[in-house]
Amino acid sequence: MSRILCIEDNKEFQIYLSSILKDYSLTYAPTIGEALRLVSNGRDSFDLILLDVNLPDGNGVKALPQLKEHNQNKMIPIIILSSDNDVLTKVAAFGLGADDYVSKPLDPNELKARIEARMRWFKSQVHEKTVVEFGDIKIDTERMVVEKIEDNGTRRNIDLTPFEFKILRLLVNRPGQVFSRDQIIERVWGLGRHVTSRTVDAHVSHLRKKMDARQVEIETVLSAGYKIGLKDVR
Repeated sequence: MSRILCIEDNKEFQIYLSSILKDYSLTYAPTIGEALRLVSNGRDSFDLILLDVNLPDGNGVKALPQLKEHNQNKMIPIIILSSDNDVLTKVAAFGLGADDYVSKPLDPNELKARIEARMRWFKSQVHEKTVVEFGDIKIDTERMVVEKIEDNGTRRNIDLTPFEFKILRLLVNRPGQVFSRDQIIERVWGLGRHVTSRTVDAHVSHLRKKMDARQVEIETVLSAGYKIGLKDVR
């Protein structure tokens, strides 16, 4: 049975979630601090996190980077549950690593559909190669770490945001394949997000600068999108 960590302090809402998510094993954490303890203790393994925004010890959205960093598997999907429908709040949540955003009051069928979609994605990542080497770039998908291999054999970490990492992994898994901006939005952010083509362009631009790779190149294909390949370094 798939396990879900619900970071929610409202007892009535906890009961409601338990009633509509009977097919999952739910663990409740009423605070951010308790949630961080659960995801980092090495004993508990979760398949998805449901995260409320307003919690006793802080803002759930602002805690997203900590939850990603402390989790044993940094690719675990996190779905925000909030009564705040403000566009800027949603944009901030996605920018900090949220995988989905569901507004309260919840539609039970919509929530279950979104959970199932995110879990399918998460499980598909588990079967990918844990470590991928492409040119002078090494990607550890389990630890969400990217390293650049220098000419002298030394390695340096490349500090990427969650979305930059997802874009790089998407491209590296299909070298030479052109991904349109819409395809990147769908596979990295998901459908129904407040994400534009300019957002994709900005993330790719930052990714290129951070990588600064001698052998690897993310190419812009005019009017089509992006692809990754190896440079001719003869």
